[in-house]
Order: sequence, then C-alpha cells, then structure tokens
Amino acid sequence: MRIKTYSSDEKDTLAAAKEAFGALQNDEPTSLVIAFTNAEHDASTLVASLNESGAPYLLATSCLGSLLCDESRAQADAGLSVLSIFDEAGAFGVGSADCSETDAFSAGASALENALMSAGRPFESPSLIWCALPPGEEEAILNGFTSVVGEQVPIFGGSAADNTVEGNWYISTSSHSGANCLAVAVMYPSSPLGLSYSSGYKPTETVFKASSAQNRHILELDGVSAAKAYNKATNGLIAKELAGGQILGLTSTAPLGKPVQLENGALNYLLCHPDEVCSDGGLNVFSEVIEGEELVLMEGSIASLTARAERVINNAIMLLPDDSKPVGVLLVYCAGCRLTVGDEIHPMLTSLQEKFESLPICGTYTFGEQGRFLDGKSRHGNLMISAVVFSQ
Repeated sequence: MRIKTYSSDEKDTLAAAKEAFGALQNDEPTSLVIAFTNAEHDASTLVASLNESGAPYLLATSCLGSLLCDESRAQADAGLSVLSIFDEAGAFGVGSADCSETDAFSAGASALENALMSAGRPFESPSLIWCALPPGEEEAILNGFTSVVGEQVPIFGGSAADNTVEGNWYISTSSHSGANCLAVAVMYPSSPLGLSYSSGYKPTETVFKASSAQNRHILELDGVSAAKAYNKATNGLIAKELAGGQILGLTSTAPLGKPVQLENGALNYLLCHPDEVCSDGGLNVFSEVIEGEELVLMEGSIASLTARAERVINNAIMLLPDDSKPVGVLLVYCAGCRLTVGDEIHPMLTSLQEKFESLPICGTYTFGEQGRFLDGKSRHGNLMISAVVFSQ
C-alpha cells in the first residue's frame, strides 16, 4: 500500500480542481480518493474533475478548509486537499444515498450495501467503514450501517461542515451530491490499519442526570432547566444567553461527556456539545441524549486541544503490528475545537510535521465525529478527534 497527498490553495474552483486532481490523473490507477474542501468551492466543478479521474471517491466540505501535513507542507487551512490510496492487492468501494429521499436509517443501509457491491465483496465484512455524513441524524445512519454488517466493523469519519453553520456543507460521490448526501467507503486493505478515537477533555466532579431529554434536546438536568443547571455548574458561562441564543463558541471548552466503560475498567468519554439555549430553557446539542442518562461536565483548554492530535496519531500507530510501517493518516478534528484553538492550529501542524516526518497526514474539521472506542462499538460524538493510520 502507498498513500499520496495533493492540495491546492487556488481560490478559483476550476483552478484548484486542475491543480489537485490533475496531479491525481497523472498518477497510477488509484484504489480510493478521499477529498476535503472549503465549502466556498463549487461542488459541481469539483465533481466533474473527480469523475474524469476515474477513481472511486468521496468528497466532503470541511470548516475553514482542511489540513494537510507531509514532508513539504504543514497547512492548517488548505482550500482543497486529497488523500489517495494505492493498493492493488486490496479492495475498496464507495456508496452513497440522499437522506432527503428516504429516512436516515434506510439511507445508511442502502449506501453501505452499494459500497460493498462496488468493492466486489458484498458478503464480506470490511476492515473499516469510512463515512462522510450530513449533520443531524448521524446515529440513525450508523444504525443503518450496523444493520448490514453488524456492530464489530469499525466506523470512522465525520459530519460535513461549512464555515458559518448555515447549512452550506455538501458531500459528493459519482452518484450523489448535496447537503443531504451521505457517502461511505469500505476498505479491505492488504496491510493492517491503526485506529484511534478520543477526546482531549478531562472529567470534572460535576455529574448531571438528563432528567428530561428527547433526541438532541435536553430540557432538564437534575430536574432543573438544563440551561440554568449548566450555567450554574460553569460559573455563569452562558449567563447572557439564558433567555435563548447560540452558545456554540462558548461551550467548546466545557462540553458534556457520556462515560463509556471499557473492559479493563477504564472510562472513555463520548462528548456532547451544547449549541443553543431554547425558549423553553433547554439545551440543544449535536448528539442524541437518552432520558435518564448520566452526563459529566468536561473541561478542556487550547493546550490540551492542540496536543491531542499528536497523541491520537501515536495511539493509532501503536495499535499497528510491530512489523508494520505507517505510510499515511486520515485525521478527523472537530470544527468546534478548530474554532476554539484559532491561530494555535498552525503550530500544531508544524509540530505534527516535525514529529511524523515524511508521513502524509490529511484531515478535515467536522460538525460531528464517528469512531470506535476500545470497547468495540462505533459511536457518533462531538468535539472528538480520530486517526486512521495506513501501513505497509
């Protein structure tokens, strides 16, 4: 297996497509292309260029550009970035569906079935499912995936993002394109993968019970208005928004965490990001909360959020067999964290370049993250980071 990366910072979409995808067309036949783009680029132009390449691909928008790091580049805001997989001995397939044409569960199942057929292995579980999902019903889509292959196949990826949280994101394959499109790639690589999914936050001693909740709306915490309970626990973090309003930027360093106990007794935390105070005093969040569920107030800092990219990549590399050499990384980094760390994202990329010299890293800033903890179950979370490390 070999991994190559390409990028373009051209503002004109056609020029960017020619630069990034032109290099791709001039290379040897590609097994799979995964591309990330700033939402300001025109989808139809990018799709036309990708279709000319003839390679199976999925394309998704990323908040404020994407990240690309290799021996010659350390870009935190690339306008267009591409990771290309070359693996003649492996098998790869892409499937997609439009969630506006059916329910999210059925769309997920249909897209995955198409990807398995595309790979030529419809009755064999893949080593990895990689996905790009529209924000909103990720849990239902994941359930659609597991209805086809069961719960043991790792599912990694992220939810498409735009630059302003206005719904200008899009996802594209050769079959579908748009804000409601979901895309999924199945991978049967000829060499092992290293996988890691984590948060960069620490639990506090504050533990809530979601005493009234439905889907992604928490009405009450411990029997009190969710917004008031959260505001009190965070020492007035959202005091000015208690009557209603967006709180996405305010809550990025103080999300809620769902404890996940591993077999060794350790706890991981699946993060849940509050983004709005509603007129009823409740909190809207970016992932589903079950009534009665325990939620732990978490804490993070810019330093912890910039340090965790290296840690998660290291964790994924450590999970490779001893005789495997890492040759490329797909990184998913939450857009909320990206916006919180601001310009500190640039030294983070420089540090990755120094730490992982000559290792191509291609990544996206997402409005939701999918990955698998060490308990074996894949989940949708917020403010998370994941790494898929390819090897030879």
